[in-house]
Amino acid sequence: MEAFFTITFSFPTLFWTGLLLFCLLYWAVALMGLADLDTPDIDADLPDGGLEGIAGVMASLGLGEVPLSVALTAVSLCGWTISYFGDLLVLSMFASGFPSIIGGALVLLVSAALSIKSAAIVIGPLKPLFRNSRACNNDVLGKTGVAIYAISDTTGVLDCMVNGAHLRLEARSHSEIAPGEKAVVIKYHKHDAVYQVVPEADFLTGMTR
Repeated sequence: MEAFFTITFSFPTLFWTGLLLFCLLYWAVALMGLADLDTPDIDADLPDGGLEGIAGVMASLGLGEVPLSVALTAVSLCGWTISYFGDLLVLSMFASGFPSIIGGALVLLVSAALSIKSAAIVIGPLKPLFRNSRACNNDVLGKTGVAIYAISDTTGVLDCMVNGAHLRLEARSHSEIAPGEKAVVIKYHKHDAVYQVVPEADFLTGMTR
């Protein structure tokens, strides 16, 4: 048991231990209801505060079509496992000091490379479970949501249910919409990466300017 903790909290496995603990903390918070457990995977056409760039990279690595939190957890778990056994089986042959540091760096690099491929294999069977929750701009337009923060011409956040999952969208409106009030998404401004919304009452009466 002592060897387990020594490897877990020493270089190079310490890097993966920290990342894995972060993921576990996220899931613990999500299970307590303080974070959204149903966050869908990020579509390339759907803005999400710059995360779309990350989503593109993840997809190119075979980690797309699942929530970013799931992909990151899979990568950290695979990386930790590879690094732990690499340390246990390989680094024990290196003398302490500089050779051990070089060996640790090599184990970290190898574990990083193999963790991505391993994670892609692990999450492969899970992808069909998340395909129904994918969202794009066409799915959002016309949807009714609830203002999380006051929506105006310059600021605002709308909580919108899309394909069974909650999305928090950057929203703008020519009419002031107070927190808790309902609004309908009518347009997407690609240049500013925000959605134009109108109060639900105005939408129902045809006032959608």
